[in-house]
Amino acid sequence: MSATTPTRSRGRGRLRLLGLTGLLAAAAMVALPPLGVAAATPFGSNLVKNGGAESGLSGWDTAYNAQTHAYGKSGFGFPSKATATKIGGSAHFFYAGLYDTVQSNCGDFQQQWTLKGIGSLVDSGHVKVRLRGYAGTNAAADLNAHLDLNFRDSANHQVASNGITKTASGTNEAYVKFDVTKTLSKHTRILRIHLWADGDATITSGDCQAFWDNLSVVLIQS
Repeated sequence: MSATTPTRSRGRGRLRLLGLTGLLAAAAMVALPPLGVAAATPFGSNLVKNGGAESGLSGWDTAYNAQTHAYGKSGFGFPSKATATKIGGSAHFFYAGLYDTVQSNCGDFQQQWTLKGIGSLVDSGHVKVRLRGYAGTNAAADLNAHLDLNFRDSANHQVASNGITKTASGTNEAYVKFDVTKTLSKHTRILRIHLWADGDATITSGDCQAFWDNLSVVLIQS
């Protein structure tokens, strides 16, 4: 009897250990998200990558002569270092560049996001988006800096609302601050921020002195 009792004890110990190991493994499997499932688009975080132009054009799809430019002295058609300080900017801003005479366009900047895991909230009217940013131009009367946030469905078609569209014109090297919140239209699955410039002054001068900085797009659950 004394020889068999430890054997039974060791067997029960092994069973307990195996059982505990199995439970831990099962818990770990439950905690891990399924492979291939993308995380939902976050609320409360800035979706814009490189919204302050400090990483060049990284994160942006650009066309024509879109570029970044350093803040400097006033009087050259661009915002100054003092202006940058007023808006909490850093060393650079987005600039629409020289007018492209071949394509008849100013520089163009875009970023696009596909909304994931929040479609039912969007369609029930429980998702808002807040667009913030600064836009401006030189002193020309006919020069416009556009800041748009487009709402699109999964096929990239317009939904009930085109989104948010704002324009700054003739600001004389100063910025206009935009801060707009709007409920996403039903079926919105894509958001696209678009910076662009137009106006007759771009053609006559050959320079699209429109500029932007400190851009932010944040989703809010309501």
